[in-house]
Amino acid sequence: GPAGVFWKAIPEADWPEDPEYRQFIMEKWQEPFGDMRQELVFIGQNLDEARMREALDGCLLSEAELLEGMKVWQQLPDPFPAWE
Repeated sequence: GPAGVFWKAIPEADWPEDPEYRQFIMEKWQEPFGDMRQELVFIGQNLDEARMREALDGCLLSEAELLEGMKVWQQLPDPFPAWE
């Protein structure tokens, strides 16, 4: 949401009362994560959008992996080094 608020983390009783603002919150709502999401923005000249989409799509779970669910995902190897 605006100003970095994830309404999923706020009790609904504490949400704004304005119906238009609530509609704004719900426009991108998807369970189970609500409005929590990440977006990537690429700014540059002569970007190859098709190539970038192909590379990013290659990072997504396959349909079979998606159907396996979170318990299986949590067992996938972490390709990143441990954080300190």
